[in-house]
Amino acid sequence: MKNMKLELNQSELMLIKEALTDLQSHKLGVGTKANTIIGILNKVSDKPKVKKKLSNKEYMFTFEEGGWNTVWAKTKKGAIKAAIKEYKSSDGLTVRVDSVHKSTESGLKAAMGLFY
Repeated sequence: MKNMKLELNQSELMLIKEALTDLQSHKLGVGTKANTIIGILNKVSDKPKVKKKLSNKEYMFTFEEGGWNTVWAKTKKGAIKAAIKEYKSSDGLTVRVDSVHKSTESGLKAAMGLFY
């Protein structure tokens, strides 16, 4: 979609800001819709920029010695740090950094199948 330029008068702009602010407060502050609202507000606002809020996601990883586990983090980089921190004092378990990825339902199901 091409960039679109809108010409709005001050009262129209204020109405859009108010509507988006109201909508944002009902979206719990995270997720794609909330981040889109924040992006639009940042474009039309005179106020300081609002940072997008990232939500925690589950990341899977494996160990050099075999086996797997999960951690919760906002980004892949954060997941790598969390996994290394959690298992650095563990005897014999080394996180394979290249294996860290967002968990999927099918991936977790397959990994859990190793226990049965």
